[in-house]
Amino acid sequence: MMNKAYQRKYLRAPFKETILYADGPYVLKGSTINISEGGILLNQLPSFPEKDEVDLLISLPQLPFLKNFTILKMQTFTKELFPRQVIRARAQLVRREELSQDLDNIFRSRFGLEFVQLEAKNQKRIDDYVTTFASNLIYLQTLIDSFNTDDETKVRTRELAAILGYRDIEKIASLRSQVGHDYRSLQWL
Repeated sequence: MMNKAYQRKYLRAPFKETILYADGPYVLKGSTINISEGGILLNQLPSFPEKDEVDLLISLPQLPFLKNFTILKMQTFTKELFPRQVIRARAQLVRREELSQDLDNIFRSRFGLEFVQLEAKNQKRIDDYVTTFASNLIYLQTLIDSFNTDDETKVRTRELAAILGYRDIEKIASLRSQVGHDYRSLQWL
């Protein structure tokens, strides 16, 4: 029987932010989907440079461990309050994935980039981001699993979900599904 290695080389975490990238003399904005020590997945780019390597500028938030926050602190805390580190990196295109052939997505692709030049301190910052996000995501899963225990747990679950970027999800089943998907995406294909 053949064992498949499903575990990734690096943990990755959702990272839905805007980055800047260079295309010759131009600087363009792109959206991200996730990040790891090894690379980044980009989405919704206006164009991708013809060369295989691209210079990136990433504004990486420093996430706190949110399980020790009171409900009041969660309610008054927003993503804008996260301190940020600016990371410069060079990355190489390793995968391009066309989303679909329908008219709504005809010009959209996802671009998997591997970091080829990244300072050790910035690699550590990305590792810290991923590790903290994973810890907060596990805590959110725990809260979702005990969602109907009391009103405080319901409020805490909603507030934590909002801080982690799950604002548009109203139904707990939808939130459970999205958080479960993101948790599986941390390590497995």
